[in-house]
Amino acid sequence: MSASTFFNLNMSENVMTSIHTVIFDNFKTRFLWLFLLILPLFSMKIAANEKPQTLVLIGGALTTCSSLNPENCNNKGAPEGKTANQFVVDDKRIARVKALWPSPNLQHKNKVAAVLNKIAKQHSSAINKKALLWKWRDMDNALLSQLTDLEYYFVLDMLEKPILNEQGSRIQEQVNIQNNRERASNDIVNFIKASAKVAQSSPRLLAITASSRDPYESADFYEGLLSQTVKQAQWLALTPALAKAITTGQCNKLDEIRQQTMRLFNRENVYADRTDAEQALCEKGVKHLVEMIELSTGIMFNGGDQSLTRQVMFDEKGQAYPWTRAILNRPLLIGTSAGTAVQSGGKNQFGQVPMISNGSSKQALKSGAHAQAAPSARCIEDCQQGLVADALTYQSEGGLGTFSLGVLDTHFSERNRSLRLAVLLNETDQRHGFGVDETTALAVIKSSSGQVLTVLGKYGVVHIKSLSKQQFSYSYWPSGALIEQKQHDFLLSARTLQNALPDIKVPALPDQRFTNVLENTKLRSLTQAMCLAKQKQAQAQQGEFNFIFQADEHTRFLRINKSQVGCAIENLKISFLNNN
Repeated sequence: MSASTFFNLNMSENVMTSIHTVIFDNFKTRFLWLFLLILPLFSMKIAANEKPQTLVLIGGALTTCSSLNPENCNNKGAPEGKTANQFVVDDKRIARVKALWPSPNLQHKNKVAAVLNKIAKQHSSAINKKALLWKWRDMDNALLSQLTDLEYYFVLDMLEKPILNEQGSRIQEQVNIQNNRERASNDIVNFIKASAKVAQSSPRLLAITASSRDPYESADFYEGLLSQTVKQAQWLALTPALAKAITTGQCNKLDEIRQQTMRLFNRENVYADRTDAEQALCEKGVKHLVEMIELSTGIMFNGGDQSLTRQVMFDEKGQAYPWTRAILNRPLLIGTSAGTAVQSGGKNQFGQVPMISNGSSKQALKSGAHAQAAPSARCIEDCQQGLVADALTYQSEGGLGTFSLGVLDTHFSERNRSLRLAVLLNETDQRHGFGVDETTALAVIKSSSGQVLTVLGKYGVVHIKSLSKQQFSYSYWPSGALIEQKQHDFLLSARTLQNALPDIKVPALPDQRFTNVLENTKLRSLTQAMCLAKQKQAQAQQGEFNFIFQADEHTRFLRINKSQVGCAIENLKISFLNNN
């Protein structure tokens, strides 16, 4: 059997632990097997005249080939289209920045004008955002950090220019999923396509991009992605500004409301086609918006900030908007990153399910969880309400509530979020958490008889079960795993157990304490190593915290697929203790 060494648990101390496995290279076969396995579940529900609902909860990084992201394309190349946002610094735009300055801080206004005048003298042509910010940093880095979010984004918005072709039409970002470099992304897209067609013979999908600070900028990508998935797909201009304007009868003030509620400026010039669509939707009224949603098969929520998406579903008093029920009742709901995290909510036997909004595992261990708004993404140290930049924050009322089994988290193993989720569960008295890795999806098929969960894509899904303040149970469900809810727990299905692969011989882990376990996906690497070697115990460390990984009679290790992270884990106990 050929083998491949696939991770390094402790590179800083030159300790190399090699685990050998065969790299699984037939994702298409796995996808077809998975869907054929699940398809009868759909059929039975439809025959019984039930209204099943499928959630496709993507952990982020849905690596997709587009004109803006050519690195995600295979050797066939990227499609022609928009390649970058462009900014121009000239006298006309500087004058508008000064005339429309959004805050009373005149010192910041004058300093910004001075910096922009210097940039204009050096660079009169259009440049991308990265180049613009580097020039600004070279001239006055302190000012860039001192600006409030309102001031910072105002300047960038006002300097951005529309990208037009010779006929004056906006050049859009173009997507080509056929040229995706990452085959696991196609597995997920194909599952969405098949799920939509099972739900309706002529499916129609809508994209809501409210998770983005600038939902108009994100519209091209998600509309393009869904348009290549089903024949009928479009962007739904449901923004926080539209939600307020359409429910208060102020569609004639939509531009003004956009500036007030979303802190967005100049969008009507940069993305005129998108703001025109928003205006037209607003003028058609609430009834038309609801009917439009009810005619759709499914809705996709984009990545970004889950708190922003919540704003288009619930008003300032927490009351659902007239269209919210229609959205939540769609046969198919898709989320990626923030669009997945926002699905957490509702109530279960442990109480209200919160929605996670920010934080790192390291900071969660130090300062716990905070039921308040997340700090600014630009915050470095001292943020609002005494929080640090990576403080663990959450919305106690939860998100949309389509997923009430526990708390959802994303970018999970890649950003080492097991401990932040464990801390949140303990502090909110919730029992279960589900962390979805990147380029991976947790698919949930819901019916009156229960819910079936399965994993598809590149990596896996982590299930965290809170046991005590300093101990939790860790399970890892690789791609292809089918999970059943039994009593108050979640376990690999009998079918998955029956189709497990034979064990492979791997060396035991060295008897040492692995350092920096919350960095560089080391926690996933360590637990996968334990799984393949069927190791009973391991120790690790992160700063002042020590970790003990313990397998007992309730722990199960078995290979689900031949990928680098294809070893399934059930109920591995992880304990942590502060040595200080």
